[in-house]
Amino acid sequence: MIRRVLLTIVVFCLLGTLAIAAPKEKPRKGKPADQAVLDLGASYTNDSDMRVDGNLKDWGDISMLDFSTLIGGEYEYDWTGPKDLHGKVGAMYGAGKIYFVVQVSDNAVVNKLRQWKSDRVELWLAPETADGKPLGAPRGLLLDIGPQAAGGQAAVKWISGKQGGAEAVGFVANDGYDFEIGVEYSALTKDSLVMDGVMRYCVLVRDWDQDDANEDEANMGTCPIDPKKSSSIKRENMGKISLKLQDIVWNALMSDRTLGAISAAWTKQLVNVGGSSLPEIVAAADNTVVVAGFDLDSPGLGYFMVQVASAGTGVMPELAVKDINGDKKPEIILSRQENCANGGMTANRDYVFKFTGQGIELMTTYITEYHSDDDSSLFVKNQYKLNKAGIVQTVDKSSSSQLPACELFGDENMIPVLLPSSGIKSAKHSYL
Repeated sequence: MIRRVLLTIVVFCLLGTLAIAAPKEKPRKGKPADQAVLDLGASYTNDSDMRVDGNLKDWGDISMLDFSTLIGGEYEYDWTGPKDLHGKVGAMYGAGKIYFVVQVSDNAVVNKLRQWKSDRVELWLAPETADGKPLGAPRGLLLDIGPQAAGGQAAVKWISGKQGGAEAVGFVANDGYDFEIGVEYSALTKDSLVMDGVMRYCVLVRDWDQDDANEDEANMGTCPIDPKKSSSIKRENMGKISLKLQDIVWNALMSDRTLGAISAAWTKQLVNVGGSSLPEIVAAADNTVVVAGFDLDSPGLGYFMVQVASAGTGVMPELAVKDINGDKKPEIILSRQENCANGGMTANRDYVFKFTGQGIELMTTYITEYHSDDDSSLFVKNQYKLNKAGIVQTVDKSSSSQLPACELFGDENMIPVLLPSSGIKSAKHSYL
């Protein structure tokens, strides 16, 4: 009997020792790899219609992207659910800026106390071309709501590099806080932003509840960014926002009744002829040339149009741009086929235009070649050299002497063609 009692005591002691020695389960931690890369849809807005003032009425009914995956901190101690920390982000873009609204659900919006930092957001941006060519290294904008939670204003600054080109306004509520943000493209890249490009982005939210001495920072983001070294973010791990500025311009252009009614095919190029921060669309169809873009003569979308005499053959014109006068603003060259008014001949004619900012002006027009419709071996060709000083015209030696001068519609400003029979081999001309 005594032996049985002793054995029972020993067993209970052993079980107690095993219970005490059992390892404690470690709390689950969030890690960057838990978060997928989230692309974000954005719509166009006129920059003059946007006010970064914390009032979100000018945003309308935009679609917001939710993110709630913990990428830093412990689930058991630092994050208790969506009411503790949850994020939303939306974006719009204009010709000169990109805009964001970040909404954070947070049950305790705090400022800097003791060893902790305050609640804050980092917005990382990196522009690139539509085919993935980088236009600038990622830059991080720090948005610190802590000072505002303490009765001041939110702190906004670039984490590194030159300051300026960004503004943000915070709003603190009982259940969290918002940021409305505007960032100039010029703060992100020295290059002109492409009309159809991509803005890489990532939002990182840093949260402190400051209610536990063992607390750590909780983090959420829209990409797998490492909160401990956020400045090392790689652009391939950032989400994408597609910028469709070229489509915006072209759709606005085609909504014009006059231009939309042109049935001929359009040829177009994307080139900076206005000297603005963004290139313009230069387009031509039959006898119409258009320059369209942003901030041409007033804020927002605009375009200028010029038409030449309508005696084309219906063949799609060619469009070229070249800096002729050395002012680093390319001129526009429209090349098209036209029927000679005196019959039986077809000419290739060039029109050279310059864009002044107030309109499209004709600089010169001339025939490069014309030929007999019945016998293609009969032709007259003239060559032209255009530079800042003017125009040098020469007759090509291979030109036929049997053809008369081609007469064209709207030729009052045209440089007269040189014929082999005239005896004049070259001539100099000034621009109109």
